[in-house]
Amino acid sequence: MKAKLTSILLGLLLSFSLGAASSQTPPQRLVVAGGGLTEIVYAIGGEAALVGVDSTSQYPKAAQALPGVGYMRALSAEGVLSLKPDALLLTDEAGPPPVLAILRQSGLPLHTLKAEYSMVGLLQHIAYIGELLGRSEQSQALAAQIRQQQQVLQQRIARQQRTHAAPKVLFLLTHAGRSPMAAGANTAAHALIELAGGRNVVSDFSGYRPLSQEAIASLQPDLILTTEQGLEQLGGAEALLNKAGIKLTAAARQRQLLAMDALLLLGFGPRTVQAASTLNQRLYPTVPKAQ
Repeated sequence: MKAKLTSILLGLLLSFSLGAASSQTPPQRLVVAGGGLTEIVYAIGGEAALVGVDSTSQYPKAAQALPGVGYMRALSAEGVLSLKPDALLLTDEAGPPPVLAILRQSGLPLHTLKAEYSMVGLLQHIAYIGELLGRSEQSQALAAQIRQQQQVLQQRIARQQRTHAAPKVLFLLTHAGRSPMAAGANTAAHALIELAGGRNVVSDFSGYRPLSQEAIASLQPDLILTTEQGLEQLGGAEALLNKAGIKLTAAARQRQLLAMDALLLLGFGPRTVQAASTLNQRLYPTVPKAQ
């Protein structure tokens, strides 16, 4: 019953969100701001329309060869308009607002999707982009593939949690010269941890927040999760595990650290379930995948 209700609600949500996309001619010169959105464009075979992307659009590798328009939260109006696009696809996390205002005033259509870190949100994005690019059939096939991947993962987690409690995970966003930031609720990291069958140990606040040494030590996560790029900037695994507070955790002593590609981990694109599956295997290493 719950699954049926979820399906009905998703259908209603999609019917509202697709109206704007389906009523227009597919863009021929599209700029995308958001690595996850760019991945979707490629996954449904719509890359021929791409003329520019933001700096988070690092996958697939072909996207790196496209002209850049800056970081998604710090877009360049001049950079976007110089590409002579007929549409800009972005999420509501993109900005800054003055630049978006300039782009709207120029007459450029902005297709703004809600940044929602959930499977429902991902499937909405896929459906919208499929309609926008005139590739609904391909987007439906991609969505079906992702749903199947999610079902397999959910069945695995159900088996695992018959005998094992959900492992505690602490995600740390690391940058050289700055204190690590922990991911709370309403973040991509939180959503991925839960999708993988884990439990975010700092879900009592939203967004990212620095934690004191005492707070980190008291959390005692079973696994510390971070990005490969941040870990490299910090100087490697030892630099992170030896930080005050972190080094007092069992995860650090047992070297329970997992670093994943930032876009794969936080982009919430078509590879999200694959990322969750990788994390799941690390969380439940001794539990068979199937009975």
